[in-house]
Amino acid sequence: MSGRLLGQDASVLEAAGADVKALRALERQAVGTVALPAGHRVVDAHVHLGVDRDGHALAADDLVADLDAAGIDAAVAFPPDEPGPGGDFRHANDRVAEAADRHAGRIIPFCRVDPAVGAERAMQHAHEFGARGLKLHPVAQRFAPESDACVQVVRHATELGWPVLFHAGFGARPLGPAFAALLERVPTARLILAHGGRGDHRALAAVAAGYPDMVFDTSIAALPDLAALPPERIVFGSDRPYGDHAQALHLVGMAARVAGWDDRAMLGVMSGNLMRLLGGEGG
Repeated sequence: MSGRLLGQDASVLEAAGADVKALRALERQAVGTVALPAGHRVVDAHVHLGVDRDGHALAADDLVADLDAAGIDAAVAFPPDEPGPGGDFRHANDRVAEAADRHAGRIIPFCRVDPAVGAERAMQHAHEFGARGLKLHPVAQRFAPESDACVQVVRHATELGWPVLFHAGFGARPLGPAFAALLERVPTARLILAHGGRGDHRALAAVAAGYPDMVFDTSIAALPDLAALPPERIVFGSDRPYGDHAQALHLVGMAARVAGWDDRAMLGVMSGNLMRLLGGEGG
């Protein structure tokens, strides 16, 4: 049995007084909420690898152990808020690329940049080392999605064939007009809005209706928001290490029940929709 439990070292939880046996039972029950047909794939679209400024951390070996425990095939990974001394995330991006090389087929590397700090140079470097997408965090790096600097970064990512995953949840200002303005300038951008667009879900869902390559990840999203979206606009995500795979799978399983998704819809949510944005390639 895995030494990991709900994304943590089980021995640490036990030492803190947690009922490990009961938690394992809850984890199994949560993971089992998602029922998929034979031959399915599950790919997590939202994982941070490294050490965040706030202390949250996740190592590649622990991520792969967590994927195995939850029956997840692969995960998109990018750095947390770890810009480094130069502020361009280059070293953190390199570590994600190295982890993807060590765990071939299990980790899909994205890079992270600050649009104001050498972004295009950092993206080109990451592209040469195998990055397949971009993560942007307007709150942590303090920029507006519709700003000239961000638009340029999204345009460059689009030229590289990359999807761009945006933080679009806690701490975000009203985002509907911001992303409408961004997409007006880069209409072919492939956007993944994290947390179900929880920062401004209704307005963002209305914007997405006009752009087939704008989707929402499920990480720490609101159940009613997910249930109201067309399943072809949803990709599974956990937000590890802030979230864990068991609760992420449970949320998607509940959304599927509420909204009545069929097998085809579930296969799209759990991997197909993300793979389409990545160019149809396997993880």
